[in-house]
Amino acid sequence: MKKLVCFASVATVLMLGFFGLDAVFAAEPKLCPGLGYQSDKCECAPGKKCQNCPCSPCSADKNCACITAARVSAGTIKGTVSVYRTKVKTTGSKSGKDVVVYLEKVGNNDFPPPPKRIRMDQKGLVFIPHVLAIQKGTNVEFLNNDNDKHNVYLFNDITGKEDVDLGTAPPKKSLFQRLDKPNKNKLEKVGEPKTLIALCKLHLEMAAYIAVFDNPFFTMASIGGKPQKAQYTMKNVPPGKYQLNIWHKKLKLRGGSKEIVVEPGKTTTVDFEITKSKYAKKKG
Repeated sequence: MKKLVCFASVATVLMLGFFGLDAVFAAEPKLCPGLGYQSDKCECAPGKKCQNCPCSPCSADKNCACITAARVSAGTIKGTVSVYRTKVKTTGSKSGKDVVVYLEKVGNNDFPPPPKRIRMDQKGLVFIPHVLAIQKGTNVEFLNNDNDKHNVYLFNDITGKEDVDLGTAPPKKSLFQRLDKPNKNKLEKVGEPKTLIALCKLHLEMAAYIAVFDNPFFTMASIGGKPQKAQYTMKNVPPGKYQLNIWHKKLKLRGGSKEIVVEPGKTTTVDFEITKSKYAKKKG
C-alpha cells in the first residue's frame, strides 16, 4: 500500500510540474517539508527514526520524509559572474571573492527553516567563513576556537544599527543565535537579503558578513583572481518565472535583477556582471 501511495505522489508532482509554480508548491509540503532543496542526497526529517530512506522515487513512510519526488520536474540555473570595470581582492581572510546568486521569491517564500545548525568559527582572531549565506530561520553557532575570550554582536549593514549582542564566550565555547528576517524598513529593498556584519567588541579587527535570504534557493560562488570571474550552479529549482539577483559585500548587479524562466528538466544559463554602484544602473 505504501508503494502505491508513493508512486501516486510522484505522478501528482509530475503533472503539477506542467501547471505552474503555485501548483508545485501546493503539493510540496505533503512530500518534502523543508529538507535540502538543492541537495542530491536523501535527507530525513529531524527527530524522526529513519534507518532506511530509499528516496527512489520517494518515500510515503510518515517517519521518513524524502525530497526526490519534488525534484522530478525541477530545473537548473547556471552561469558566469564577471567583475566589470573594477577588481576585487580574492586572497586573505577578508577578501571580496564571495558572491551569492539567489532567487528573490519562490512561491510565497514560505519555507520551513533548515534542520541543521550552521557554524561560524572564530580562530586566529578571524571569523571563518568571512561570508556566510543562510536561509531565514537558521540557527547559527559562533564557536570560539581561540585561547582568548570573544564577544559576538551583529550589526545591521542596511540600518546602521546593532541588531543583537550575543555576549562573550570563553575559549572553546559557543554562542548561539537564530537569525530571522524582520519586517522590512524603509531602507531595505524588497527581494534583497538582510545583511548583518559579525563583530567582536574585544577585537575590533574581526569582521564577517552574514546574508539572510528569504528562501533556500541561493548558491555561493568564488571569484578567481586573474580572470575575475566565478561559475555558479543552482539545482532543483521548481519550474516558473523568477527574479535572479546577486549579493556581494561591495558590488552590485549591473543593470539590476534579471527575469528568468526555469523549465522542467532543463538548464537555464544566465551570465551577468557585478560592478561598483556608479556603474550598476548602466546597461550599455
